[in-house]
This record gives sequence, C-alpha cells and structure tokens, in this order.
Amino acid sequence: MIFSQLLKSERKLLIVSLPDNTFEFARAALENGADAVKLHVNVKHRVTGKLHATWDGIRETVGRIKSEFDPCMGIVPGAENMSSAAEIEEMEKSGISFFDVYVDYAPLYLLRNGMSKMLALNYTYDPSMAGNLKSLGADCIEVSTVNPEKYGSSLTLMDLLRYREVIERAVLPCFLPTQKKVKPEEVRELFEIGFRGIIIGPIVTGTDIESFSSVVKSFSEAIRY
Repeated sequence: MIFSQLLKSERKLLIVSLPDNTFEFARAALENGADAVKLHVNVKHRVTGKLHATWDGIRETVGRIKSEFDPCMGIVPGAENMSSAAEIEEMEKSGISFFDVYVDYAPLYLLRNGMSKMLALNYTYDPSMAGNLKSLGADCIEVSTVNPEKYGSSLTLMDLLRYREVIERAVLPCFLPTQKKVKPEEVRELFEIGFRGIIIGPIVTGTDIESFSSVVKSFSEAIRY
C-alpha cells in the first residue's frame, strides 16, 4: 500500500521512524503493527546522534524491504544536506511513496515528483503557516513543534493546546512525531484533538531491537482502540 491510500483510509495511522536504516528494524516494525516505516538519509538524528547514510548507502536495503514486504515506505531526504532531484526520482521508483521534510530545509524541486509530501513545521513556526501548506503542495503536516530543550519530557496539557492550535488552522491531515515521551495510553487524547496519525521514533522506541519491537506493538495495540 502506498501512503496516499493510507491517507484515504479511515484507520488511525502508525508510522515508525526507524532508528537505523536496516532491514531488521523495518521487519520488526512491520511485523508488530506499523502502517508505514520511515527511513532517513543525509541527516544526523537529533536524539540518537546517528549519522544516516546517503541514498546510495541504503538503496539495496530499500529494495530488500520492498521485495520482502512491499510496505508503505517514507523517507527523510535530508536537512542542510538534501538529496538531489535525481535521487528523489530514484527513491520514488524504488517504492518509497512519501517524503517527510522540514519546510525550512525543503528545496522547491521536492514539489516536482509523485510522492506524497509530508511537510514538517518546527518549533519556530508561526501558527498561520499551517493553513498555507496545502497551497504549497503538501498532502499532510508533521507537527514537529516542540523546542529541542523539551525533547524526551512528559506530554502536558500545554502541548495539547499548542498541537490543537495547529490542527485547527490546518486543512490537511496532521501527524505527531514523538518528540515528547508519549506513552501508548496517551494516544487516545492525541487522536481526540484531531491527529490523523502518530510517528514514533527513538525517544519512545529506543534503539535496542527487542525493546523497539515491544514498543511498536504496544502503540499499534493502543491506536486500534
């Protein structure tokens, strides 16, 4: 299934941001209930410190994941260092059906391909931006608005108010990345304020594959309430 089909479905969505671009992590995510997996290239992960490879470094792994599972796959194509237009085209042909990128790092050529476009707002956002992303070609929004100083802290009512402020202005599906240490039992409140899906990453999954698998399963079960 491709990401545009997931967006058209009525199910609550669980995207798993892999702590490492390996077949093993992708398999663990998919076998434990992920609707989609997200890989990364050309970025250093803010939480793990992991420096993710170039597209050349993961092309073979992407092919193996597609061959084995044919899942919904997405990618963060870079930040300061961004994948080229030719690489983006290759990613789409390889079976990656959406990209996720901060708007302040997104070159205009990212709009010229057939992948679904998840555009992320960071903590410096202005709320009015949420209502304008559709006009730029976005298909959905990542509400990545937590100040990095607060990464890994507990979810609060203030967070819900700020998330709701974005969701109310947006005319697109909104996804929440786990910049805060969200618990499975808290997802109900997140969907009740209007999120379309959750993107869980290393802050909640960790980087050990056994605990990773367990956490993915717990979130998958919590989302299907």
